[in-house]
Amino acid sequence: MTKFAIFLAVTALPMTWAQQQPADPPPAVTNASISGVVRNKNTGAPLKDYTISTYVNATWSGNSITMTATTKQVVAKTDEQGHYRLSDLPPAQYRIAMQGPEGFFGATSNRTVVLAGQDVDGIDFNAIVPATISGKVIDENGDGVPNMMVTLVSKEYYLGSIGYYHGGGALTNDLGEYTLANVKSGHTYYLIAQPWRRHEGAHAETPLNPAMRRRTVMRTWYPSSPDKDGAAPLLLRDSESREGVNIEVKKSPSYCLSGVAMTPNGPAALNLDVELLSPSNGTSSSGGSFGPTPGATTGSNGEFRLCDFAPGSYRVSVSETARAPESTFATTIVNISDRDVTDLRIPTSPRVSMDAEIVLEGEAHKDPFPMALRFNLMPMFRTQQPGEKAGGRADVPGTLQLTGLTWDDYSIYATVNTQGLYIKDITYGARSVFHQPVRVGSEGGSVPLHVILAQDGGRITTRVVNKDDHPVSGTTVIVMPEGAQSEADLAALITSGQTDQAGQYKSGFLAPGKYYVVATEDSYDMTPESIGKLWQSHNRFKEVDLPASGSVQVDLQPTGIR
Repeated sequence: MTKFAIFLAVTALPMTWAQQQPADPPPAVTNASISGVVRNKNTGAPLKDYTISTYVNATWSGNSITMTATTKQVVAKTDEQGHYRLSDLPPAQYRIAMQGPEGFFGATSNRTVVLAGQDVDGIDFNAIVPATISGKVIDENGDGVPNMMVTLVSKEYYLGSIGYYHGGGALTNDLGEYTLANVKSGHTYYLIAQPWRRHEGAHAETPLNPAMRRRTVMRTWYPSSPDKDGAAPLLLRDSESREGVNIEVKKSPSYCLSGVAMTPNGPAALNLDVELLSPSNGTSSSGGSFGPTPGATTGSNGEFRLCDFAPGSYRVSVSETARAPESTFATTIVNISDRDVTDLRIPTSPRVSMDAEIVLEGEAHKDPFPMALRFNLMPMFRTQQPGEKAGGRADVPGTLQLTGLTWDDYSIYATVNTQGLYIKDITYGARSVFHQPVRVGSEGGSVPLHVILAQDGGRITTRVVNKDDHPVSGTTVIVMPEGAQSEADLAALITSGQTDQAGQYKSGFLAPGKYYVVATEDSYDMTPESIGKLWQSHNRFKEVDLPASGSVQVDLQPTGIR
C-alpha cells in the first residue's frame, strides 16, 4: 500500500460570524432492519416458525465465521404470513441464515445483504419443505423389533474421500414402528437400523461358549442388507410422506471384546466406549453429528468384557473417569470377524502439544494493520476433551501453541481475512494435510504443522442478472478451480456464496489461476451425485483467468446444473 504525504498551506484570515459557527456534526450512524418472507418453494405458501438469524460484528470467509468479543446473534421467527424482521443492525454486510423447523437436518439456506443505514425489505427465502419417512423394523418372521435406532445416512465427499455420515435418527416403539420427520428433500439418503445400546456393566455374563449365546441383531441397511453395498438409496420430494419403509434386520453370531485398559500409572477404572464405524459419530462436510455411544466403566483393575457384538470394525475409546484437563486418552480400531477378541491391552497416553507455525511467503506484507489467522483442529470422531486447546488466533507470521491434544484424528479449520492473503498449503512433516485428516503425533512429538500463506491472492466479483438485465438476489455463485484433478478435489476446493440484493457476489481471496464460475438457483451439496454433476458440466461454465493480486468482474445469468 503506497503512502502519500499531504501538506496544507494555511493563511490567517479575519474570522467572520459565519466562520465562527461550529462545523456540522457528522451524520449519526443509523441502524436498520432486514425483512422478508419465507415461502414454500413449490406452492408459494407462507411458512411459519422458520428461524432467520445473522451475526453482528462478525466476518465470514467462505463458510467459516470469525467472531470477536462484541459479536452477537440476532434471531427472528416467521409469523403466520411467513414474515420476519431482523432489527437494530448497524451498517455492514450480513449473512442471513434461514433454518427450517427444529430437528430438520441440513435445513439451512443463506442470503447476503448489505446494509447502509436504510431498511432493506424483500429478502425472501423459497424453502424446500422437509419430507417424512416412516415404517417398521421387522425380524425374519415379520414381527416388529423395538428399541432399534433408525438413522439417516448421507454419503458425502469429505477431506479428500467419500464417507458415510450420520444424520437424524428415531427410536422404534414397542411395535417396531418409527418416524423420521424433517428429512431434507432432494438429498440422497440411506437408512440403517441397529440396536440402541446404552452403557452397561464392565463384565458381561454372556456364556463363554459362543455356541450357547443368542444370535445378535446386526446393523442393517434398508431394505435388508448387512452391508452398505446392498443398500437402496432414498430420494424424497418436497413435503413427501414416504410410508412403509420397512427394514428387515439380519442376525449373526454374538461375539465379545475383553481385555485391560490402563493409564501410564497402571490399570484403573476407566471409561470405555465402543462404536461401530462407517457411519459413526463425527464431523462431516455438512457439520457432523455426535451422540452417546455404548460402553462401560471398567473395574478398578482396568478389566472389561463386553458382548453382543456382530462382525465389523469398531472404534474403542478409553478415557479417565475424571475428565480433568490433564486426563489421559486412547483410541484403537478393533476388527471382529468370526470369533471373540480377547486379551486386548489399551494403554492411555498423556496429552500432547503441537505448534502451528504460520509462514508468510514473499516480502513482509505492506498492510499496516495486524494480520491474523484463525486456526482450529477439530476432533473427527468425538467432542473436545476438557483442557483441549486446539486452536485460536495467530499472528502472521507467528506461532500458535496447541496444547492438551490427544493421539487422535483431527480435521483442520483455518481462515485468514487480510487483503490479498490466502492459505496456499498446510503441511505436517513432509506431507500436505490441506483438506486431509491429521493424525496428531504420527510424525513425532516435536514436529509442527506449517500453515503457508501466500499474498498474491485475487478476487472474483460477479454480477448476476436475468434476461431483462435486472439483478438477481439470493442466487448461488459457484467458483471451481481448473486445477481440480478429480471429483474429490473439486469437492475440497470449491467455493460458493450468495448474491446480495444488488445481484453481486465477491469471492474471498483466491490463488491466481483459471476458474470456472456459474450462477445457479439449483442447490448443490457434497453428495457424489451433486459433485458429479458439477464435475461433468463445469467446462460449459464461465471461464475466468484471475491474475496475481488482481480482480476480475464477471457478468452471469442463472443457469441449471442438474
